[in-house]
Amino acid sequence: MEKNLILKNEIRKLKQKVSDLKKQVSISSTFINAVDYPFFLINGSGIIIVANKTASKKYSISQEDINKSPIWDKLLPDTAAEWQKEITMVIQKNKPGRFQIDDKERVQELIIWPAFNRPGKIEYFALMEKDITQNIRALENLNLFKEQEHCSTDQMLHASKMINLGTLIAGITHEINNPNSFILTNAPLLEKIWNDLSENIGDYLCENDILAGGMEPSEIKSTIPSLLKGINVGSQRIDRIVKSLKSFSRPDNNKSFEPVCLNDVIKNSLLFINNEISKATKNFNTELDKNLPCIAGIRQRLEQIVVNLLLNACQALTSHDQAITISTYSRDNKIYIMVKDKGSGIKNSDMKNILDPFFTTRAGFKGTGLGLSITDKIVKEHSGILEFTSKPGKGTCVTVGFPKMGAN
Repeated sequence: MEKNLILKNEIRKLKQKVSDLKKQVSISSTFINAVDYPFFLINGSGIIIVANKTASKKYSISQEDINKSPIWDKLLPDTAAEWQKEITMVIQKNKPGRFQIDDKERVQELIIWPAFNRPGKIEYFALMEKDITQNIRALENLNLFKEQEHCSTDQMLHASKMINLGTLIAGITHEINNPNSFILTNAPLLEKIWNDLSENIGDYLCENDILAGGMEPSEIKSTIPSLLKGINVGSQRIDRIVKSLKSFSRPDNNKSFEPVCLNDVIKNSLLFINNEISKATKNFNTELDKNLPCIAGIRQRLEQIVVNLLLNACQALTSHDQAITISTYSRDNKIYIMVKDKGSGIKNSDMKNILDPFFTTRAGFKGTGLGLSITDKIVKEHSGILEFTSKPGKGTCVTVGFPKMGAN
């Protein structure tokens, strides 16, 4: 009888250890997959031990490849040779290393951490690949601005601030995305657990007259689901905003034209400038044609047009009561975006200069002087037209037109 009791205790302890181990594996997997850069764990022969979702998607790694396929088979020959060279350096130095790999189109940073076994020998390597193209190109752009003789010192400093701001946004979205991915993964599970247990828990709370958070048992049972739902909805909104910001700030040199609906472009752009709009006006309106045809374009650059025009409209307002309206419509094989504001308008003498780089009518560099110049460049790139009508003190209307997809 005593032996059976001892055996039962041992079995219970083993089950608890297995349960704890599963929890640790689950938590580790959650954190690894929350990283939105490719992350690998390989052994000394290069065999893939772990690959997060980002790595699996980018390098087509399936579950069958785990513990079987070497990472070198998934890389281009030049990339594989570069990675092997950097791993050799880590082995020689016996410490982690950071390496930049520039293939002229993209700049990647490879971070390598050696993992040691008990005798102190390297047994595994953890690798993370980060795209730092934007940081490098930002420095190149800053140097380009410095070479422009017509740029004043103040303009150059302001351009530098704007470049750094773009880089900062990219970094912040990454930092937000990691903890939010953890919430996105676990909040639905927590909601499911509560839904499965709520009936019994509700009865238990009522029977024992338990108060929590200043709420009665019946309030607890009705409030917790709404709180959990709020966490889910909130984290999903954060995820959408972060993805929009990342898409907007990421370099798009390799993007090709594709079918794009301008209504979707506008809705996506509003996700991350709604705060600026709400600070500028309480009268913001959208009038979007529900049957709007597509155009051929690069979504990210079209979003930049919308953002630039709306920010200009916001900066033109002098009162919170003044209105901004953005609308879409189609006419004669062209698709149009129109942005109207009831702000200060543009002087006739300034109209001829508004597309010039660094030209701004706003004192104190409230405007960058680059927004409309960049907008004009993107519009021309899409074979579009850009038109302005404005009256001082009455407001401004900007119309952007693009050829309908398939139109001659």
